[in-house]
Amino acid sequence: MIYELVPNELHDEFKAFHHDLEKITSQHVQSCPFCKKTEFYIIRSKPNKTYRCKDCDKYFTVSTNTPFNRLMPYNWLEFIFTNRINKMGYKEIADNLETSLEKVIRRDRAIINYLQNYYPSLHNWYTHQKQTKLMPSLAKQYNTIKAKVTALLNEQNPTCKHCGSKETTKIGSRTCYRCKRCRHSFSLLSNTSLNRIPKPELWLQFIELLVSGASNSQIGKALNLHNDTVRKWRSAWYYMMKDWQCEALAVWCKNK
Repeated sequence: MIYELVPNELHDEFKAFHHDLEKITSQHVQSCPFCKKTEFYIIRSKPNKTYRCKDCDKYFTVSTNTPFNRLMPYNWLEFIFTNRINKMGYKEIADNLETSLEKVIRRDRAIINYLQNYYPSLHNWYTHQKQTKLMPSLAKQYNTIKAKVTALLNEQNPTCKHCGSKETTKIGSRTCYRCKRCRHSFSLLSNTSLNRIPKPELWLQFIELLVSGASNSQIGKALNLHNDTVRKWRSAWYYMMKDWQCEALAVWCKNK
């Protein structure tokens, strides 16, 4: 039944990826992910099989060096993948697995990253078909974030953190202010992950690109930002979204 939902030209990639998921679920390992040698032994069977390579002496599991690292139980991956193709929403999948929405989203993002690395055609179809429209709960959180950022950037006279006066004035384009009464300067973002994150005029565009699923390189090109800057910003917004009680959206935007 699931094959009927996948375009014929993608069946080979679909079968190959499905086989990869089966190997991960069965914890079948063919070689060391570090040195590619085939001589290794099991050092622990629970909660998942852990191996040690006889050649390089490194420890590994079936998911080492993949986006699925530590995402146990592995059999959830196939369930999420096939049911997303079958138009099942995250909430329904989470209810079926008796787990949180965030865990389902995290695993689906790992699936997307894996497809992007190994099965680009299937990745393009899967992301276009299933990810272009945000589910209602994520869309609601996205609107919340946009409203908070807009209000933050438009704030003109916040209460002084030092003396409580409302006689404050904005300094530049950032969220920095000076109190006219006590003459102290302060920032609304002190002690937050956004402290010292520059270019506030790009924040809303950056968040929009995060939500759309853009990669770091795509965001960098769109906003003329260095790749290291994009990584730093992505991490900062992940924690800021969590602080603003938008954890599902934070997970959605965390990695790409």
